Amino acid sequence: MKKTFLFILILQSFIGFSQSESECDKILSQEIKLDFTKKTDLDILNSTFSKLQDCGLEKIDIETFVKGPILGALLIGLTKENGGEITYQNLFDKIMEFKKTPEYAKTIEIVKLSTELLERKMVIKNWENDKALLEKLNTPSNTVDEIHLLVLNNSNPNKTYKELFQDLKNKNPRETKAKNITKKEYNGIFKNAGNVSYNDLLNKSIQYKKPLLLYFTGYACVNCRKMENYVLSKPSIEERLKNEFYFVNLYVDDKKSLPENERTESKINGKLIKYVGQKHSELQINKFKNNYQPYFVIIDKNGTKVSDQGYTKDIELFDEFLNRAE
Repeated sequence: MKKTFLFILILQSFIGFSQSESECDKILSQEIKLDFTKKTDLDILNSTFSKLQDCGLEKIDIETFVKGPILGALLIGLTKENGGEITYQNLFDKIMEFKKTPEYAKTIEIVKLSTELLERKMVIKNWENDKALLEKLNTPSNTVDEIHLLVLNNSNPNKTYKELFQDLKNKNPRETKAKNITKKEYNGIFKNAGNVSYNDLLNKSIQYKKPLLLYFTGYACVNCRKMENYVLSKPSIEERLKNEFYFVNLYVDDKKSLPENERTESKINGKLIKYVGQKHSELQINKFKNNYQPYFVIIDKNGTKVSDQGYTKDIELFDEFLNRAE
């Protein structure tokens, strides 16, 4: 998640400067220092580059490239092309080439959406609009859930998303990690089953003579917490989960590492499955053809899906779902 915050933070607006033609020529002829032995070297690069506004670059170009990863990538390419010595003119020409590509239009759109999000007030009643922006930015669903939880707990009409992300960036990583661990410990009926085998779970349900009820959930799943509070924790429902089913919680964002001999290639995206949560997510998508949480599925002794249920705060509806078990 922190990478997502840092990615959004670097795509923020920057005020440029108008330059005369002679001033532009002077800037363009300057050599760019590439050793960056000090932070001030990078600051000088960003400051000088920003002055190219009105020298042929537009404000949106400055907003897109300054302090961003694309600028660094262009500089690396230019270094190889020019034997290590490059000027702002070289950089300027490379940017003008890049502006003609389809990738640039996509980049501009991301910058505009990111800027709009950063300037928005962090108010929970506006969440659906904020969520739409995050989804347009291809933010992972788990990250969207985490941001939703932060806004839910810290709604503030005087605070922007930019300030929220900056606060998170400045937090002590050790303190944040310790805090998250405390939040993520669930016991009792919602305890994390950990690294389990689907076949083993099915065999145990047969042994216990109870239908298998899998609950695909997540530490960062806001709607999961709502269902646990409003539905699953109700005495009538909780007793049924304990007594009538072999009820198992599978956390799709569990970051515990899998043993080396259990790491396999994903059938979904071809990437290596390294974490317990990825394993559970793979099971949910491949076997049950969906990837949303909360998700409940009842499985009979033959391994056949009897019924499934998504998010609801309707106790009667969830009770009817449980009644479909054999």
